[in-house]
Amino acid sequence: MRRTFRKDLKAPVTVHLFTREPSPIAIPGRECPTCEQTQQLVEEVAGASPKITLIAHDFFRESALAGEMGVSRIPGIILGDHKQPQLKFYGAPLGYQMAAIVETIRSMSRGVSPLRNDTRRKLRGLTLPVNVQVFVSPEDQAGAEAIYTAFAMARESEKVRVEAVQIRDFPSLARSLGVSALPLALINDFHRLAGPISEDTLLEQILEAGAGESV
Repeated sequence: MRRTFRKDLKAPVTVHLFTREPSPIAIPGRECPTCEQTQQLVEEVAGASPKITLIAHDFFRESALAGEMGVSRIPGIILGDHKQPQLKFYGAPLGYQMAAIVETIRSMSRGVSPLRNDTRRKLRGLTLPVNVQVFVSPEDQAGAEAIYTAFAMARESEKVRVEAVQIRDFPSLARSLGVSALPLALINDFHRLAGPISEDTLLEQILEAGAGESV
């Protein structure tokens, strides 16, 4: 990863990590069994290049900042400028999901997009906010691809907000939303895309939800 970052990273990228400071006392409601593991993983990625700045926050001590950035659970990883956080990953980024985060950092630093030009143009025509939640599991390669695509779409339009959720860390959330088949994209809490999620199908649902152009 060091060799790849040394060759590929151009502009600086900031990563915010919302976690919980270790405590010898178990406090009900503040459990986070994967916070320490997530911090170790993210520190390894940030340590691979001086162009990546990692800023760690205690979710409970910095609750006002968490609210400002729209962070609702931990561990939470935010990629990019904290003033307009669009790319969030909740849970430990294990397996293929870490690859999605690394590839997103690379594309952000290089200022490139994996999306087609017509996709990028249509996303810029959105008129209403669109919230996208992508539910994945660590061993799900299709989920990693869905995250990478969704994150790329959020980078093209300030109207699009993306949260990726690793359901192994948040099983109660998955149950409450009826998440079964993975990956699953939930758009504005209404539109559902299950199974492998292509650029075309995700774009179509986002444009519909955001009253943009038809595909």
